Amino acid sequence: MEESEINTKLSRKYFWAIVANSTTAYILAFLSVFYLNHFLKILLTGLFDYPITFTYDTIYFLIENYEWTHDSVRLIYSAGPLLMLVLGIISLVLFINMSDEPGRMKIFFVWFSLHAFNFVFSGLVIGNILTYGIGHVFNWMYLHDTMKMLVALIGFFGLLLSAIVVTKPIATSALSYFNRLDENNSPFFIMSQIIVPFLLGAGTILVFFLPEIPIQEKYSWIVLGVLLIIVSGRINSMEPMPFDLEERKVGVSWPVLIFTIVVLLALRFGLENSISISWGG
Repeated sequence: MEESEINTKLSRKYFWAIVANSTTAYILAFLSVFYLNHFLKILLTGLFDYPITFTYDTIYFLIENYEWTHDSVRLIYSAGPLLMLVLGIISLVLFINMSDEPGRMKIFFVWFSLHAFNFVFSGLVIGNILTYGIGHVFNWMYLHDTMKMLVALIGFFGLLLSAIVVTKPIATSALSYFNRLDENNSPFFIMSQIIVPFLLGAGTILVFFLPEIPIQEKYSWIVLGVLLIIVSGRINSMEPMPFDLEERKVGVSWPVLIFTIVVLLALRFGLENSISISWGG
């Protein structure tokens, strides 16, 4: 690659175009994971005729504590994490299968996998400690401290494995913008595709949930930040990755950006007021 071409590719204009696309994918992927779990939980309450009200961030069960059963707790609180684990793996496979394609928004699939794995494995740790989400299942199983520690360790090593598994897919996403990933453009790529989108995306999501941030979202973004530091360090130490010699056009994917903004606003303000469902009529 000519020096003038490298300088063009590493310009401020290109930097913010990559940031815009990756941040858009980050936010859209997070919303997909959060609301797939949110609405699945709502649908599953219908199996037990539990009346509920829900908003953009919370589900309120309008029942007494004694009305909960082992089956209802296990299904309602474990179905979402299991679904996210499966979808996270599928999303990663989809990305790998299209890894040779230069599409700019395919990074969505990697962000989806990261959010899904973070939701599942940080949920095992956070939920276990704070009896939140899937932690309710463990609480109803009357696990002793040793078993709870084992569950937390599974969550911890699951997070580390997630960072290892997504490293190469994230690195190969550079193909959307560069003909080669090496020491010349690796820091630029890491900042524009990973670090800055994470900061902007996490900040947007935290503002989205104000004034009351859900418990897991209060902490899981910190966990994801640590994972991305691990991923960035691994990418920075990788051998150069040549792709192909086709010309790359770097620009903002405006339709996806506008769509994400519309979805973000529609969910936040469309579900701001409580919606009630009484399954039993």
